[in-house]
Amino acid sequence: MADGARGERGADEEVPEECAAAAEDAGESSEGEPPELMDLIDAVEEAAADVEALAKVLRDIGRRIRLTPTDRDLLTDFEGTTQICQALAAPPHSWRGEAMVAFCRIVPDVCRTSVLNRGALRDEGFLQGLLGLLGAAARGGEEATTAAACSALSALCTASDGNKKAAAGLWVGVPGEAAAVQGMQLLVEVLGLFPQSAAVQTEGLSALRAMVVDDDSRKGAEEEAFAVLNRRVLMGEGFSVVHAAIVMAFATADSTSGQAQARLTEQALLMLREASREQDHIQEMAFGSKLQKRAVSTLSSSSDAKVVRASLAALRAFAFNEDAREHLALLSDDVLTCVAAVQKHVGVAAVCEQGFGLFVNLTLRKSPIAARLGDLLPLGQAVLRQHPDRPDIARSVTMALRNIASQVDAVGAEVRESGLFEQLRELVLQREDKPRWGAAVDAARQFLREFKADQGVQKKAVYNAYY
Repeated sequence: MADGARGERGADEEVPEECAAAAEDAGESSEGEPPELMDLIDAVEEAAADVEALAKVLRDIGRRIRLTPTDRDLLTDFEGTTQICQALAAPPHSWRGEAMVAFCRIVPDVCRTSVLNRGALRDEGFLQGLLGLLGAAARGGEEATTAAACSALSALCTASDGNKKAAAGLWVGVPGEAAAVQGMQLLVEVLGLFPQSAAVQTEGLSALRAMVVDDDSRKGAEEEAFAVLNRRVLMGEGFSVVHAAIVMAFATADSTSGQAQARLTEQALLMLREASREQDHIQEMAFGSKLQKRAVSTLSSSSDAKVVRASLAALRAFAFNEDAREHLALLSDDVLTCVAAVQKHVGVAAVCEQGFGLFVNLTLRKSPIAARLGDLLPLGQAVLRQHPDRPDIARSVTMALRNIASQVDAVGAEVRESGLFEQLRELVLQREDKPRWGAAVDAARQFLREFKADQGVQKKAVYNAYY
């Protein structure tokens, strides 16, 4: 879709997509402050042969990282990850047991923001050991261990294309050779084995989604991410299974309540967004399984910002389909529900970015829909003021308002008197030399140019050497 309409990254940092098995499930100790990380790294080697002692040291490492997050990379810098993995690989653990599960529960803290630790854990064999644990625990009916393993897998694969490649087990480099464990296939199996478990459904969907989301910013623009290759496989031959898993997750969420329900609903919606890549897939899910109606009803009923963001993200992906757009904005008042959700959460950057990204998709060359969103201008200006340091939001808001103003004469006239052009000129002048603001600045310039309001911000001509 043009203009990045699917919102691949979607400003997730404001409403973090942390694994649900976070600090509260990481075996918090009632003891006092844990030792310093360097002392704990030494303690790993000393406790390596004692299951209970090693599990306690690992839990303390998790506590220490949460208390002093800046120490996180010291684990790899001072061979802590090497010592942990060597201990867990050797008897009496062999990538199983209490200590392995304790480490799985702190892996989200170990990996969060740390490219170094994610790569080191893969290189030291933990990723393959984790897949072995996941398969054995799931087939053995061990719900808590399965959820912990899925949580760790999600953390390892987040923003690490190398880990996505290794975990998927599809791209081993030797023609005709398959990896011993194929992670996406295993996760689909895991979801089917625990249809009533909100914890496994939440963490399993999170891990599966982590393998197909292109969120590693380190790769070059010319490289095709393994996340994209994974997604093609999963959403190609495996689409029907993924579709069924999403439907099952919503059914499981309906039988739960509180935070467990919110987190599972969020993950189901975000997986729904990733599955909505093809017209026939959108048609089948939006209308065949009535998941568009589900996303809208969730949007109106939830006060959880993460769930609201996920609902808007799913609808944004559905809006690639003409029928979905018309049902959302012309044949119902659902689009007004979307506007109300953004108004309610105007202080949450991720909600605003997804919401206005949806409005961009809906109003692209669709005058009747643009007219329905004719009152969006004050909200757009408020969002720009609320989030002045977010180029993704500035771009989405600018494009949405431009689409509406260029198709609805009354809005075009209102824009001239609203002060919006002054906001956009200021944006261009202050941000034009900042590379990350390039798309937002270009959108603002285009809007101003089309309304002949670009005095003083015209792009300077660039001449080649001939002139």
